[in-house]
Amino acid sequence: MQLKMKLLLFLAPLIAKSLSANPSRGCGKPMANQPHPGHSHGFDLTVTDPNLGETSRHYKLHVPANFPVSNNRPTPLVVDFHGWGGNANSQEKDSHFIAVADEDTEGFLVASAQGMSDHNNEHGWGSFNCSRTDGPEGPPCDMDRARWGAISCYDSCPLCDPMNSCDWTSCHDDILYTKTVIDSITNNYCVDLDSIHQSGVSNGGMFSYYMASRLDDFATIGPVAGAPMLGFGDIPNGPLSIIDFHGLDDDTIPYEISTSEGEGPGNTIISWDGYYYYDKPSTIQKYADGLECGPRESWPTAMDGRHNFECVVHSGCRGGGEIVHCHANYGHDYPFGPDQYIEGTRIMWSFMKAHPK
Repeated sequence: MQLKMKLLLFLAPLIAKSLSANPSRGCGKPMANQPHPGHSHGFDLTVTDPNLGETSRHYKLHVPANFPVSNNRPTPLVVDFHGWGGNANSQEKDSHFIAVADEDTEGFLVASAQGMSDHNNEHGWGSFNCSRTDGPEGPPCDMDRARWGAISCYDSCPLCDPMNSCDWTSCHDDILYTKTVIDSITNNYCVDLDSIHQSGVSNGGMFSYYMASRLDDFATIGPVAGAPMLGFGDIPNGPLSIIDFHGLDDDTIPYEISTSEGEGPGNTIISWDGYYYYDKPSTIQKYADGLECGPRESWPTAMDGRHNFECVVHSGCRGGGEIVHCHANYGHDYPFGPDQYIEGTRIMWSFMKAHPK
């Protein structure tokens, strides 16, 4: 009898966790030959872009070292987006999510997205579409490009004018691409649909905010060195938790007016290349108000004080969510670089893991 009680006590947390998860259609399917647990593999898929037709897209999937080969345990998924000019390979290396996934006791799947690089058949132009020239509140940049520099137009943006446009990324539908990636993974792997998360750096971090109001698949977003452009920072309709990292010395996507070129329209600030961004303190407060969060409080971490790193939290948000914002004295990058980037990713994953839908 005592043995049975001990067994029940041991199994109770596992049973409770299994019952609380929301398993995807892929649960129980035979595992693909690649990738094996602890490894990554690239995949191509076709996206039927509403404006550009059938388009071949790419992403990379990492299966964590502790993923069961039976493919029957609902496992979290993080979809990670690189910065402008990057690709899936570079983002796997830079963000350290795959290392954190492998060291986690149960692990999580990591999908590294790859933006389109359709610029005169050249490599190195990977980007994610998160704005447009005819924005809802006007152009998200100073259209006087003679002052700030000509735009490099992508092949997918037929209306782009290098001297009279704000279309600095590809014009492919990256919301649809993101949804297609998620569907592909959840149809083949055992994913906890209540624990799908998103992160991105720079252009990928901007896409975090843009995407959050257009897809409801994600429990959390984790923007790094990113902020919405003028007119592209809509509050999501449903619950969402956010953990945001941004360097105080960032002047590419300026943290606040002191690192910018001055004030822009609609309560924005101007970057060195003439684009209009919402500053980070007001962005966090806007999302805290819009998601019905409580007042700001301190949020301690193991890295507090390194380069003046500190975090604050708004709790009690819609649906039980939270918003955390962390900053320190660094620029347009991940915190704790270049040797300790993984520490920031550990902090981010710890937050994500604790905030399913």
